[in-house]
Amino acid sequence: MNKTDQLLRPENLDFLRACFDATKIDKGLLYWKERPRHHFKSKRNQTNFNNQYAGTLVGKNPCLKMPHIILGVTHPDLGPVRVMLHRLIWLLKYEEAPPKLIDHINRIPFDNRPSNLKAATPRENMENRMYSTGCTSYGDIQKTEEGNFRVSFFSSKGEPEFNLEFSSELLATTAINYLSFLYDRRYDVADGSGCGS
Repeated sequence: MNKTDQLLRPENLDFLRACFDATKIDKGLLYWKERPRHHFKSKRNQTNFNNQYAGTLVGKNPCLKMPHIILGVTHPDLGPVRVMLHRLIWLLKYEEAPPKLIDHINRIPFDNRPSNLKAATPRENMENRMYSTGCTSYGDIQKTEEGNFRVSFFSSKGEPEFNLEFSSELLATTAINYLSFLYDRRYDVADGSGCGS
């Protein structure tokens, strides 16, 4: 069992609750708490951490290559551990070890609200991807001369539904994923076509 799996166990809930303020967990947000002395090797490390992080939002902004939010937490016995935020939120919300695979229902991998997370099989996870062969809607991204990213989104009928422009490729990709989720759900309900869940 790797260090991440060891950390994300119910027996570590007391430690994790001492690290994270989960009052906004239903919005997919955690904040660092002022952590106690026994979490650190030295008083200096504790002071430095609390001065820099206590009260701040957990996790860095996602990037296009890894759009999940990843954070690092140091455990007194395990040492430094890297954790995906959605897996940590699952443990804190449901008080159980996260399943092997968690799917982001609306296809946005940094929307970590518990209501957007579900246990999934590899097949279910693949079927809920934008570029699944079962998807009836699709999008295209083109970089503009100004350096922005233009999204053309098409419905299942092949007609343009949206032409949008974003300042980053991550936002453009997110827009396509979310629009495809909305459209494929609409067609699922209407006539049984589409993909997603």
